[in-house]
Parts: sequence; C-alpha cells; structure tokens
Amino acid sequence: MGKQINFYMTNSDEEEFLNFVRSDRSVGVFMVTMPTDSIPLLTELPQSEIPFWLSICLWDRDNSPQPNLRYVTEQKYYVVNKSTSEVIEFLRSNIKKRSISRGRIWAEMAMWESDGTLVRKSETFEKWYDRLARWIRRHSVRYDKGVYVMPGAAEFKKQGGRLVE
Repeated sequence: MGKQINFYMTNSDEEEFLNFVRSDRSVGVFMVTMPTDSIPLLTELPQSEIPFWLSICLWDRDNSPQPNLRYVTEQKYYVVNKSTSEVIEFLRSNIKKRSISRGRIWAEMAMWESDGTLVRKSETFEKWYDRLARWIRRHSVRYDKGVYVMPGAAEFKKQGGRLVE
C-alpha cells in the first residue's frame, strides 16, 4: 500500500529537488545499503561508480523515528526496511550517453502485521510525501500517466536524448 510518482531528472533537477526537500526541516539523505548499523548521512549524492548509487532514502529527522535496519548476512551489509520505516525511497534517474532512465519517489504508507492488523504510518509522514510529490508535479511537465519530466530532463530530450523506462 505504497505511493509513488515517476519522473525523469538530470543532476541539476536532483539538486533543485533536494534543496526543496531540505528547505524546511532536517532531512537525512542516505543510501539504502550501508556497512554498519549507524546511518551515514550524505552531504551530496553519490556518483555512479559507487555501488547502489541509484537508490537513496529521505528521512524527515524532525518528525519520523530512526529508520529500521536489517543485516543481510550473505552480502555483509545493512539495508533499510522501507516497509516499517518512515522513509521515502528516491530512486534516481540514470543518464547513459543519449538516454535517461525513469526514477521515482516511493513510500510505503501501511503494512499488515503478522496478526492481520493494518498499521499505518504517521499522518505527518504521509503529508510530507504528498508535499514532495506535489513539488515534482508542479515543477515538471506530465509525460505520461504518473510520469513527469523535470526541466533539465526536458532539455536533455529536446537536445536528442531519449527517455527510457
């Protein structure tokens, strides 16, 4: 029972989006995977040479509890449990040569407990997600149902780039 909005973003679009994300609260930006159980916050987005660079989490540190992590024994790293944590997944667009892949923001809003109880995330978290999704819609052009093209990506397409899924 998640929510998502899909988009195409260039690096400049990402920078503008993250400036907005951080504009009115303390937001932790971090990678989905990490080597320890302490969450290393990013000051800038990782480059494509870094493993798992496409998948980032946004955490409203002012209003949401510490994210839940679990250890993946086989790979020897920790991952964020996005189902139980109040985090927004920011899956970044990937630019390769003359194409750009679609990214998204996604968040789980409710989950079923093993006893059949539905547990919803906080109203504050859902409103924050909706605010970020609204910003993307307002600062982009609708490309397809539920898919938006940010200004940098629109210019990329205008210059002959392809938008791919």
